[in-house]
Amino acid sequence: MAEMLRLPAYEQLRILAEQKHPKQAPQIFRTPYYQPAIAGVRSYYASGNDRSKLSAAKSKALSASQPSRRDNLIRVIDKFETTPAALRSLSIMKHTKYTAAIGDLQLRLSPDIQALDGEKPVFIYYNCRSIKLDEEAAKLTLEIAHWVLDENGINVKPIQIEYLDLATGVLHQVKTRRPTTVKALKNNARIISALWPTI
Repeated sequence: MAEMLRLPAYEQLRILAEQKHPKQAPQIFRTPYYQPAIAGVRSYYASGNDRSKLSAAKSKALSASQPSRRDNLIRVIDKFETTPAALRSLSIMKHTKYTAAIGDLQLRLSPDIQALDGEKPVFIYYNCRSIKLDEEAAKLTLEIAHWVLDENGINVKPIQIEYLDLATGVLHQVKTRRPTTVKALKNNARIISALWPTI
């Protein structure tokens, strides 16, 4: 959604078509590409930072049928190990999916990590791509995530939602949610509702 807020309607059609017809090529939304690597990170934190869990995730990545996917999964785990995030102690919470409605559009929120940092809940996303995360896209993602959590009665500050760019090691956070983001979100929901039946 953060990406779509910055695109004209005709370019949004491509993303919507991939979501409406996930079994058609290129099947971007059919299987989460980086899920095995994220599962390894989650297991690492759940074990109290046992690095053998990351090694096990890399071993499992070797079974990926596509060489490019295998290399990318291992790259993500290797990158995570070099960041300060690997030194954090987090208590993994139950993975919960949240939804919020804008008219007939439903937004689904599923952070990569949901955990307690001490007594403070944190919600973490990872940029697993090899290219640098766009700063504005990161901000929009964090603000939209905060809005969805707010709609679900989850009382957290925006800074408790994080987006770690594994390509650069930069941790993105925002202290406030801009009113303009929610306004743009609602306006774009109307565009999506209009486009959806035409796909």
